[in-house]
Amino acid sequence: MQYMRFIASLFIAVLIVTSCSLTDKLKEKLSSDKDKGDTKEETKTEETKEVTSASDLEFYNKYIDVSNKIQEAGDKVYKDYISDIPEPGSISKSSFILAVSLGISVDNLERTMKEYNRSFFDGGELSKLNASEDMKSEIEGNLKELLKVLESYHRTASKVADYYKKSDYKKDLSNAVPYDGELKAEYEKYKSAFDKFSGSIKKYKPKREIRDPNSISNPDERSVAVLMNSYESTLDAAEEFYGAFNGLEYKGDLSKAKEKFNSFETTFKNDKNTVLSAEFSDKTKYMKYSYEDYFVKMSNMFLDAGNKFFNTAPDAKNINDFNREYDNVVNNYNYMITAYNTNINIVNSFRVY
Repeated sequence: MQYMRFIASLFIAVLIVTSCSLTDKLKEKLSSDKDKGDTKEETKTEETKEVTSASDLEFYNKYIDVSNKIQEAGDKVYKDYISDIPEPGSISKSSFILAVSLGISVDNLERTMKEYNRSFFDGGELSKLNASEDMKSEIEGNLKELLKVLESYHRTASKVADYYKKSDYKKDLSNAVPYDGELKAEYEKYKSAFDKFSGSIKKYKPKREIRDPNSISNPDERSVAVLMNSYESTLDAAEEFYGAFNGLEYKGDLSKAKEKFNSFETTFKNDKNTVLSAEFSDKTKYMKYSYEDYFVKMSNMFLDAGNKFFNTAPDAKNINDFNREYDNVVNNYNYMITAYNTNINIVNSFRVY
């Protein structure tokens, strides 16, 4: 019995020593792995710090929408002023002036200005967006400057619109020429502030990630990759078009804008066919349906407006006819961008790769 106790004691002692040794080795292994893991993580951070984050993408997409809508409202006021109001020097007390379009545009500028002031300064959507420090600081700073300029632009435009809407020029013609100079000066200030704001957004345009769906084994991730490629490809082509289209004038050269529009149409149709022929599971079909029922619908409306513009603009009888079709393209372009922003946020919330 004593011999058995000795053997048992010896076995326990060996087990304890071995356990301690194994524990020490395990600690060393874990410590080593942790150090390696930290190194890997540091390396990964260094490698990916230039890659745009999801918050940067959301910030950029939203501010593209903001930029488009501010530009639509701001430019429309001046276009309608030029269209509705004759040359100031030619106006007489017997002139018949309808400043209806100008009045509507001024009201729309006020709504747009208030919308973004409230969104940014009063706890709205813009105030809650996050992005990398430099991007956020520069773009938001330029938005603040632009909103101040818009307030001054609106005050002057409102004064001028009232002068003609209320037929005050029939009582006193002396303000026609000075008001013209004031409005044009405010418009130039607005254009300068807007170009600075718009330029800062374009400066931070995220580098597009082109995905290879065939290299993705997970079928849901693969279908989402197809969808993301399509959205981003279509948006790039749309921005190319808008850059050529924006600022077109009556009787001006439409060839470059027409070329970019045709390129967009081809890109969109190819991307649409790719998405609609891709396989989506029950888990991802809702994204395909949203693409088909919302984004495709808005894109088709934009294409219809664009085709109508390019078919009618060269032979437009007057600047009003030209501007009406031009504005229709801009409105439908913005509807398409809104659909893009809505749907891309849905897709981004799913992405796991």
